[in-house]
Amino acid sequence: MVYPFRRAGDKLKAVAKMDTWVRGQSEEHPTATKPSTRCYLLELPTELLLEIISHLSVMPETCLALTCKRLLAISGAIFRSVRFSQDFAPLFHHYRNGHSFVTTRWQLINLLENSRWWACSKCLKLHPRDAFSSRELRRKPEDRACLLGNFAGIVDLCPCKKLTFRDKLDLVELLKVRQLSVAALQSQFGGSIQQRFCWHSCSKDYGPTQLQIEIFPELDNQDQLKIKTEYRLTTESGKLGKEEYITPRFGCAHRSVDLWLSSQPLIPPVSSSQIAHGSTQYGSQPMVSVAGNSNRSPAVAAASTSAQSTQSTYQAAPAPTPNLGNNVFNQYPQVALPAPSVSTSNPVAAAPPVPSPKPAPLPSSSKPATPVPSSRAAPPVPSSSKPATPVPSSRAAPPVPSSSKPAPPVQPKTPLPQVLVPAPSPEVQQKMQRQGPKKQVQRQNAQQPVQKPSNPPIDYQVLLLSLADEYLKAAYGQGTMVALSRREMDIEEYYKLVATGLGCLEAVLKNWRLQPRMEALVRLRYARILFEETENDLEAETALSKGIDLCERNRMLDLKYSMQHLLARMLHKTNPKAALKAVDGMIQDVEAYRHSAWEYAFRFLRVSLSLSASAHQDPVSALQHLHKISNMANRHGDKAVAAMSAVIEALAHLQHGTSSDAIEQAQRAVAVARSHQLNDELRHIPQLSTLVQMVDICCSLLEYDVNQSSQKLKVMQDLMDERLSDPNWHADGSFSIPLSGRSAGPSSIDTGDILQVQNGTLLLSFNWLPQHDLYALCYFLSSITLSSKNSYDGRKAEKFLQEGIRMVKGSFKAPQEITESMVFLACGRTDWDLANQTLKELRPIAEELGDQLPDTIQCLMEYATGALAQATGDLKAALSIFQSPLLSLSSITSKTARNDPRRDIAILAALNTILILRDPDHPSHSNLPSALSLVESFCKGSPNKYIQAAYYLVCATVQTESTIQTKQYLQQALQSATAISNSQITCMTLTFMSWKYFRGVVGEQAEKSARAGRAMAKKANDRLWVSVTDEMLAETLERQGKSEEAEGVRDEGHRVMTGLPSALKRPV
Repeated sequence: MVYPFRRAGDKLKAVAKMDTWVRGQSEEHPTATKPSTRCYLLELPTELLLEIISHLSVMPETCLALTCKRLLAISGAIFRSVRFSQDFAPLFHHYRNGHSFVTTRWQLINLLENSRWWACSKCLKLHPRDAFSSRELRRKPEDRACLLGNFAGIVDLCPCKKLTFRDKLDLVELLKVRQLSVAALQSQFGGSIQQRFCWHSCSKDYGPTQLQIEIFPELDNQDQLKIKTEYRLTTESGKLGKEEYITPRFGCAHRSVDLWLSSQPLIPPVSSSQIAHGSTQYGSQPMVSVAGNSNRSPAVAAASTSAQSTQSTYQAAPAPTPNLGNNVFNQYPQVALPAPSVSTSNPVAAAPPVPSPKPAPLPSSSKPATPVPSSRAAPPVPSSSKPATPVPSSRAAPPVPSSSKPAPPVQPKTPLPQVLVPAPSPEVQQKMQRQGPKKQVQRQNAQQPVQKPSNPPIDYQVLLLSLADEYLKAAYGQGTMVALSRREMDIEEYYKLVATGLGCLEAVLKNWRLQPRMEALVRLRYARILFEETENDLEAETALSKGIDLCERNRMLDLKYSMQHLLARMLHKTNPKAALKAVDGMIQDVEAYRHSAWEYAFRFLRVSLSLSASAHQDPVSALQHLHKISNMANRHGDKAVAAMSAVIEALAHLQHGTSSDAIEQAQRAVAVARSHQLNDELRHIPQLSTLVQMVDICCSLLEYDVNQSSQKLKVMQDLMDERLSDPNWHADGSFSIPLSGRSAGPSSIDTGDILQVQNGTLLLSFNWLPQHDLYALCYFLSSITLSSKNSYDGRKAEKFLQEGIRMVKGSFKAPQEITESMVFLACGRTDWDLANQTLKELRPIAEELGDQLPDTIQCLMEYATGALAQATGDLKAALSIFQSPLLSLSSITSKTARNDPRRDIAILAALNTILILRDPDHPSHSNLPSALSLVESFCKGSPNKYIQAAYYLVCATVQTESTIQTKQYLQQALQSATAISNSQITCMTLTFMSWKYFRGVVGEQAEKSARAGRAMAKKANDRLWVSVTDEMLAETLERQGKSEEAEGVRDEGHRVMTGLPSALKRPV
């Protein structure tokens, strides 16, 4: 209460000073202030003001409403939009991340911030400038916190109430004042003064469910604030906990109340006259401690939740068996349920309560229920006017309501005579003490019957771990069927099984003190499943941090390294630089301890994380680590590690190499890897030998050596056929390489995911592609290798792609790149119908993937759409697609990187744009010089010879001023196309040369040129260019006097032309 009054006083002083200053200004300059104080906006009619305000968004209208009282009266309702949402903060985040910074409230706070009022990211409010330190004032609003520091924050109490630290201070002050007031009233009027204080109450309706909420704050003996919330849930019979009727998490900030109740062993309450027919009412009371807790917010945190009886006549249900269903994650306390009251015809004295036997306690994450004094219990259940016989219970009986009839007077008790017994002497006392225990033991042995041996107690720890294995095994066992059906119910069932298995592991970690090694293994598995199956990285990081501390205390180095390995991979998802820095620190540690096996593991992890980044310095660092791995492997005699390092180095040169000798360096690395292929260690690793062969084929493809790549492809196909039934293929795609004895770590037994021990040999594990996916990748690589011969080689490239698509569909995964490649193969032989059909099949898959679809595939789809539009004569649509932002060259920075598919696609789109704009009659023909200058720097320095050939051909068709320059372009285009064996560019180049220099010329050279262009068009199987070259050859033959042959060639060209789109059937 003190803080709001202080703020109100400060505001009153500021207003008084401002009023004095305005009066002084008006007295000094009486004429100058009149124009400035006049507001033309307020002189407008209210109707016009409403019309203006209706066009404003939330933020401007809110600011306008804060300017004066009239506008506040008009737009005051807009403040509801900037209040806190009725929903609570996301679970496990609680206003600590960016969820609060995207709300309308935070936008308004940023807008209203000025030199006097500053935004606080913890309280989500504006504070005066003096509420912040000078250091905090220099920070951004999203990082700024008031002087409360870590104590600042927000706690959700109910949909209507949110508590900050300052609100907590005000509430504590109010409760202290109330305590003094209640004490004074009790001294004057007696103990009948109601001490229970309902600070807030509200009711929320969620469909057929009604939730009544009451908040009771109180102070304990140490003046610590505790907030007790009572919930009364009323719903229709049979709908409690049903999925379609579950209420959102609006009523309680911690959990869904009806889901909690449905997980408890419920005893249906007796219907009352106050409860409607066909509905059921349940009650629960969590007690929230707001003092010194940091679970939800450092300021006002909810420390624990303890279940208490809703009223004195409630009876706790018997302890259930461990709940291992869907709610294992939430180990909630038992719910207290009302017991029916029995009325009698005459007043009868209440019998003393008989204590009921307590059930055996079961492991649970919740704290034991604490009995509540009757003075603070909820109101009793309504009953008849006569006194009721209390139900036997282990709890204290409640006060019995007074009867309507007067009670009979109490008769005084008659005093009984007392007899004094003299105490025995000290000697007698010692003799009795010696003989007493012996006789008592003999008497007990004589009375007790012989007991049969009972069953051993259930070990819930082992039971929960076994259940976790079963649940996770069941989930993974049906993963294939879930991927096939993609039904929501099956997916929900899969997630429930995984969540239940995780809940079993969490229950073991929370409720039992395990052996250090066992606890570390459980934490590692728990964190790994969270990382692989959920997005709850915060919980996984917490489990790993506790596990790492445990391993350090108990010197379990291998388990510690495994946890650090997983933590680095997890950290790389959110902060790649921090992950790389953490891995560097781990490498220094294992290098100092000389744990060579773990040094291999962490250096390979560092290489993997570096190659996944786009920065230039990261691939350089990856190559340095690979060289260190290779040197260390050669010293220790680990041939397989040296071969693996060499293969990854070759991939790094192919993907990130920018120099002209990148292919040569990759080939050297492949040669190093092949030097170890005769070693016995590598013969039993089919994944490694296949990887070496695939990288070797990629080197030949990037050198544009079609013949050599075809020969290497045949070797790879034979190798894959030989290794088809190899027992070293694993279903998860992992493979292991052996390490020598000198590389063994401290205790390489319990880390089966990274280091394994098999037949006395230490193995280092890697994750790659399963056999099924690897064979599909080989089909894809075969199609790329043979794509240049697809038009005249029996469409082998298409057949390999079709087989790859069949394999990918058989594994229930959506084909992405393979289908896209089929579109371009169909375009290469002018089969527009097949290309359109394949592209239509690809679009629903792309929409289903959404943001998960790579940018490269999106660019390929966009370019394919534009190429189809251009090929079918829709130049307007093609131009709009080629000039779209997705295919723009302006956002491309790297011009020399070898592996940049998006840049290469944008270059092709620019070349297609130039071909459209080269027509002098085109409306945008004036943009042709700028388009040429933009694409020139990219094409001339491009390492891709296909792009160079296409660029020189386009320049030759556009260049009209210099004949020598045109011939040079044509020569360069023909040389590049011949070097890469591209029959389509060769056909277009020869056809353009024939049209440019031999059109209308009579002679043998003109006929040879026309026939060469026609032969290349047929070899490319391009119907458009076949029809063009047939017409050109027919004209040349007519000039030579070969009319009959010319007529046959023209007829064949017309026949081919009939299969072309209508827009392309114009005369040449």
